[in-house]
Amino acid sequence: MEASIGFLLLTTFTWIPGSRCNIHVRRQDEAIALKSSLLSNYDKSLRPVKSASTAVNVDFDISLKQIIELAEKEQTFQINIWLRLYWDDEYLTWNASEHGGVESLTIHSSDVWRPDIFLYNNIAKTYGAIEPITDVTVTSAGRVSHLQPAIFTSACPVDISRFPFDKQECILEFGSWIHNSNKVNISLVKSTADRAVFTQNVEWILNGALLERKVDIFPCCPEPFVTILLTMQLERRTFFYMFNMVLPCIVLMILNVFGFCIPPDTGKRLAFFMTILLALVVFQKFLSDSLPKTSTAIPQLGQFFAATIALVGFSCLASIVVIRLSYNSPPSRPLPRWLRLLLLRYLARLFCMNTIAEEKHVVPPATEGVYNVSDRETTQQKDSPNLTLDLSLREIVIHAREYSAHAREKKEKKDEQDEWKMAALVLDRALMFLVGLATIIVCVVLLR
Repeated sequence: MEASIGFLLLTTFTWIPGSRCNIHVRRQDEAIALKSSLLSNYDKSLRPVKSASTAVNVDFDISLKQIIELAEKEQTFQINIWLRLYWDDEYLTWNASEHGGVESLTIHSSDVWRPDIFLYNNIAKTYGAIEPITDVTVTSAGRVSHLQPAIFTSACPVDISRFPFDKQECILEFGSWIHNSNKVNISLVKSTADRAVFTQNVEWILNGALLERKVDIFPCCPEPFVTILLTMQLERRTFFYMFNMVLPCIVLMILNVFGFCIPPDTGKRLAFFMTILLALVVFQKFLSDSLPKTSTAIPQLGQFFAATIALVGFSCLASIVVIRLSYNSPPSRPLPRWLRLLLLRYLARLFCMNTIAEEKHVVPPATEGVYNVSDRETTQQKDSPNLTLDLSLREIVIHAREYSAHAREKKEKKDEQDEWKMAALVLDRALMFLVGLATIIVCVVLLR
């Protein structure tokens, strides 16, 4: 009795897996036969409706995978997306109970009718068509699900006026190429694209991916066509440009201000400013190589570089003026009164340079005493009987007067030259503060 029970249990456990395997094989055979039966008289070039007046309703959905590139110079946008298309096929229906309980089939997308969805603003060599590279899933009720990845390249006009703080919108327009809305009606599943599997881009931040259904009438055809607009709202990540372009430029601007601390009479200030100017020109070249060659807009970073170059150029010009004032070439002339008042009185007080402005070069009173003594000695010598001594004293007095006159003239010229140098120093300080103020204004206005 126990042996019989054991044999029965062994037979049962041996038979059950085999039965399941047999059921699976039978269902697979049923599915193959069903697929062959459904496709035997199937014409994939015809719309899958039995009435010609019935429109095929296609549900359209998109899942974003990755932003590949937004090329500013070429003004192109490349993206990897997963298309999700759903529609009903009246020729792909069956009764599951009559076919071994087969509820769904997988058929290659090239064997069945598919909506001819194209990317209208495509610029790639594939012409924007969806290639049949994956299978479709068909239920017994005729519901077809076509899920397929695709890489699209579209035209995207780029506005660089706010570069690198710009925001861009790239629009991808999908629609049927030959069927109007009376034949193929496209509807949206959701108003936004799915971003569950989206990979973040290192250059762009995706702020939104809006889907919009639009009905258009084209000049070629009087019937309305349905198009789906995918609007990609992008914001540029600015860290790369701030760290590699803006920050070095700001350092050069600071050096440009402190370059006025170099004494103008050393001759090295102009060389310092010219080195900064050359560095800025190199940065400008790098910037122009990465942007489209357009004359419709000037990028904000380009305006910043241009303003910086203008400031450095102004510093070079200011240094030339200061050097020219410091070395006023002969014949020297006195400092004009209006310039003396402006520089040595008002601006000197403004920039705390009163000690320079108050310096005066006056002829020492001892010089006047020389003339008085000489005159007295000459008068006394007139009454002296010694003519030889009288003539010698007269010659000494004449030479002393000539020497004194020459020394006075030389001293006056030196005083005038010193006055010009004082004015140049005050002007140099004023220009340094002016360049510093302009630098702050440029940074605040153009780096907002």
